[in-house]
Amino acid sequence: MAMKKGKRPARRPRNNDAMGSRKRVRFLEPNDVVDLDDVEFLKHFVTEFGKILPARATGVTAEQQRQIRRGICRARNMGLLA
Repeated sequence: MAMKKGKRPARRPRNNDAMGSRKRVRFLEPNDVVDLDDVEFLKHFVTEFGKILPARATGVTAEQQRQIRRGICRARNMGLLA
C-alpha cells in the first residue's frame, strides 16, 4: 500500500502571549564599565559550580563579557573566587 501524497495540515500559529514572554536580566547597561576588583559583583556572572554564564543569559555586550571573564580569571587565581 502506497502512501497517498497530499497537502499537509496547516500548523497552528504559536501564541507567544499565552506562554509569557521571557525577560532578559540585565546586570549592566551597554555602556557601563566592569569593575574587575569587585568580587561580589563578579559572583553574579558565575554559576554555583564556578562556570561563567554566557552573555546571552546575562544580557551584557561582547566587550563587557570579555572584561567579566578577565576579572573572574584574576579572582580565581588570587583565590577570591572559587
